[in-house]
Amino acid sequence: MRPGPRLMIVGAPKSGSTALFQYLADHPDVLAHVHREMPFFGRDEEFALGWEAAVGKYFPPPVGERALVAKHTMAMYDPVAVRRIVEATTAVVVAVLRDPVPRAYSHFHYARLRGWEDAASFEEGLAREADRPASAPPRARDMHYVGNGVYAPHVRLLLDTVPAERLRIYLSADLREDAGRICAELFDLAGLAPHEPDVTRRHNEARRPRSARFARAFLALQQPGSPLRRLGSRVPSRALYRVRHLVNSLNEQPAALPPVAPETAARLRERFAGPNADLAELLGRSLGGWAGSR
Repeated sequence: MRPGPRLMIVGAPKSGSTALFQYLADHPDVLAHVHREMPFFGRDEEFALGWEAAVGKYFPPPVGERALVAKHTMAMYDPVAVRRIVEATTAVVVAVLRDPVPRAYSHFHYARLRGWEDAASFEEGLAREADRPASAPPRARDMHYVGNGVYAPHVRLLLDTVPAERLRIYLSADLREDAGRICAELFDLAGLAPHEPDVTRRHNEARRPRSARFARAFLALQQPGSPLRRLGSRVPSRALYRVRHLVNSLNEQPAALPPVAPETAARLRERFAGPNADLAELLGRSLGGWAGSR
């Protein structure tokens, strides 16, 4: 069998993929990576080093005979990453899609939490998106709040590239309503014994920074060339990630996000109406409560 994960979640960000990843990782015969994301297939320099190097970087030892599950929610937007997953592994490829309006809003607040985004409002963040071209560095692409919700071209890529028996596409509503069934299906496709994970646990709920200034400053300390980055190069990646995660978590607190401004929501519904119709046709199913879809 070719190396690689048995299950690979490829998108979309802020759509429930973290919850699904954690549910799958609950299986006793599954091992998940320590890092929040595993961008191995989209990074040329990492991919060139081979899968064993990726296992050493991302997964806690001992790996043993356990099946590996991985997640990189920006992978489905990257044709090179998708092709590598298909050609270099036998992974079942999984995408979870969410109504693009709340997805965009949630992603904006997550970007602020991480210190990537310093726009004071969602509307300002949307306005800045035009200055972040698709060919921009990964973090700028990650802040395409509207662009990353135009799913149809990327779903078409998955349908054209991934063999049908290795591809599953769900809506976030599917996951909310029947996560147990979805996990059972994926465990079966991955050749794993039946297992019922605790799908009542909530993951990746809305949070806000205690200090947005600290979030941005801590992010700056981690940039290439910084003293902390040079020091960190001597530390195993898994250990360094745990430290970053701890520091970030100390600067987080639960947040009840206010609703999107009605005029902003209406504008976005209009923007997504056509792409949602294209997606519904590709999937051959209704998009349910996604207002603005046809």
